[in-house]
Amino acid sequence: MGYSREEQETSLVFDNSTSEWTVYSTVPKHIRKLTNLTELIVLESEDDRPIAVRGTLTEKQVSMKKERVYTDEQRERAAERLSKARNAL
Repeated sequence: MGYSREEQETSLVFDNSTSEWTVYSTVPKHIRKLTNLTELIVLESEDDRPIAVRGTLTEKQVSMKKERVYTDEQRERAAERLSKARNAL
């Protein structure tokens, strides 16, 4: 059954001396994404699928950016562009 939603977590710790991130996760979505990025150590598994993993990421594999907030006008223009693109197919 894995971890309950309340127990699921992902943590990232940066080591400035090695410029590497240590990642630990019990969140299935994050485990799937991390599997494509790095080799993981499976700490716990259930039914042949990992439910707790640990791994190392390079400094450049992790980025932090400000969340973009769209105005109503920007959202409307994006919807129009998407509609035109879909109709062009």
